[in-house]
Amino acid sequence: MLRLVFSSGIAPALDAARGVGDWIDEYGCVFARAFAGRDLSWVEWAGVGRFAFSAGSTEVRVWPNPEASHTAVVDTFFRAIQPIVLQALGQQAVHAGASIGPGGVVAFCGSKCSGKSTLAFAMRQAGWQQFADDVLLLRFEKFRVSACPLPFTPRLRPDSRGYFVGLPRLVAPREPELTDVPLAAIFLLRHEVGLNSPRISLMPAARALSELLAHAHFFDTQDRRHIQQLYENYLELIAHVPVFALEYRPDFQALPRLTRAVVAAMGSDAGVIDPSQLQPAVLVR
Repeated sequence: MLRLVFSSGIAPALDAARGVGDWIDEYGCVFARAFAGRDLSWVEWAGVGRFAFSAGSTEVRVWPNPEASHTAVVDTFFRAIQPIVLQALGQQAVHAGASIGPGGVVAFCGSKCSGKSTLAFAMRQAGWQQFADDVLLLRFEKFRVSACPLPFTPRLRPDSRGYFVGLPRLVAPREPELTDVPLAAIFLLRHEVGLNSPRISLMPAARALSELLAHAHFFDTQDRRHIQQLYENYLELIAHVPVFALEYRPDFQALPRLTRAVVAAMGSDAGVIDPSQLQPAVLVR
């Protein structure tokens, strides 16, 4: 989608650019900042480098930090910078893992350590393919929302990797074909240690909008035009794609039951769900 170009020397100063957003980690520390100038916009990522882009171009230039490895810069670009830049250029990207089955793509959103990458990977146990690990690019057409694949590498935490290593070989991973696929459903993940079985419930539109926006990528929090477009797109998203709360006990041994619950929620034939045919709550046992 975007092309990363490495630049040498000292990055241009940001004196004339206005700060338009900060990214803060769970400890309250700023790890990245966004700036908008007349001709160029910037994302400065702590310990990695300064990335610059402009409207009408698919090229992103980076001035790496001296201590940053080439691998770290490229990984940060594809995993974090690219979706931010794409949103600034007029597209929408959501922080999500995703899998593709007969009815289309299902996305898994959640807070850090909620299991979205693990579940997207585990859907191979149900014969599905992983479609995204961390970022899902969305396309909006009349009466349809599609998911567009971006190149990715599965990023599992050590305990997740250890679990999958001990299993029989799953469906071989492959990069999805570079074509848009209908987005069939979104699942918002929550850990509930007291549950014996996964619980899936269709979310009311207002709640779905509020919770999904927390997982949206966005560049300029001060640009009213971009923020309005983001809200309009997400309103369209919840109008055409069912959003479910998926509550489950975080237990690797229960993963097969969890993947079966997702497939069951998509319908007995794994087809696209018609939201009008669903009850407000569905309990999957």
